[in-house]
Amino acid sequence: MQKPSVRLSPQRHTRPATQQRVHVTGKAGPAVAWGLTMLVLALTGRVQTVIAAPSPQNDPDGDLVVNTADVDDDNDGIPDLHEIAMDGSDQDSDGDGMPDRLDLDSDNDGIPDWLESGATKTLSLATLRVTGARLSGEVGVNGLLDVFEWPVDTGNMAYALANTDVNEDALPDFLDLDSDNDGWPDIREIGVLPAYDSDGDARVDAPPGTVGNDGIADFLQRVNDLSCCDLNGDGADDLIPINTDSGDLPDFQDLDSDNDGLNDIVELGGSDADNDGHVDNFIDVAGGPDGTDDGLLAFPYTPRDLNGNAVYDHVEFVPTSNPDPVPSDDAAGEDPVGMQPQPDGETVTPPLDDELPGTEPEGVVRTGLGAAGCSIASKGFDPFLFLSIIISAIMLIRRFKPGRGQANEKRTN
Repeated sequence: MQKPSVRLSPQRHTRPATQQRVHVTGKAGPAVAWGLTMLVLALTGRVQTVIAAPSPQNDPDGDLVVNTADVDDDNDGIPDLHEIAMDGSDQDSDGDGMPDRLDLDSDNDGIPDWLESGATKTLSLATLRVTGARLSGEVGVNGLLDVFEWPVDTGNMAYALANTDVNEDALPDFLDLDSDNDGWPDIREIGVLPAYDSDGDARVDAPPGTVGNDGIADFLQRVNDLSCCDLNGDGADDLIPINTDSGDLPDFQDLDSDNDGLNDIVELGGSDADNDGHVDNFIDVAGGPDGTDDGLLAFPYTPRDLNGNAVYDHVEFVPTSNPDPVPSDDAAGEDPVGMQPQPDGETVTPPLDDELPGTEPEGVVRTGLGAAGCSIASKGFDPFLFLSIIISAIMLIRRFKPGRGQANEKRTN
């Protein structure tokens, strides 16, 4: 679908009622302002950004920008320009009936597109929130979240799309079924049950009509379109993606997932004559290109477990005489884009609640039970916040109780 050109203006969206700032003046001054502000926080649960109720017809991402003016219809941080065909028509890479520009997992490998896009390494996403696999945050008139573009409302991407195996194929990771080209598909490297890929095409089974409004298989979501994702069938959402060595890259982009100095392809039982960590004599024609080797898709590796401890060798650290990790083949000569980098080599911790990976902004102090009390991002009930509101109400009533002013005036006279 070709989108008409839209003339952009510097106007920003007016915040919904639950996002308006509270300004109070008068005799009560700070006391009234503080009390009302706490009341707003208690009732709304947040004041920063809220996803509006999505309209599948013209605003599926709920950012109040209709699709004809929205350059990122699904709010995955990837502009639609990269999710449509060269002629401007829609494309459906995974055949689930949802066009890529509306699909939050365009290749159905079980990894949300925003985690494969490459943004998490070069950008700070701490100001965003994720609901299911959809992002929300500050957005202007063009519908692209401000953090992903610079300057805002220009559509100029602030990061480069990741293509981890750039020397092997031209597919960005969010469309590539084997992002690192090690012969082990992404769907297996993030722990999706093999039963969820019954036809062995390296995609989660999701025929048209089974992916809701977000392009993710309904059976992977505890709450359809609002949670993501239970990949192993245990009834709980899983941490996506897996990073076995807690190092520079998650497994689906890492040629040596356990950092033991042996390429994954070798530990999987494959051939790596040139020792580059990639599939030798790579051929991707059938059903694609989709980023997987045609031969290995038809006859996949059988993972090895030489010591019989129920842990596959390619994700079990066993020191070797060559401890150096396999170098990246990223075009820029740096590590392929992956998880958000942490200072001093620290690893990414699992997201709490539905917060994105990233650090707290400077100056933010969490209080209350579980350090979640007065945080604006908190959505749970906090007795300390409720008690503060009650005390504020009592103070206001005592301050303006009838007759109190006359009594004070008589004492003064």
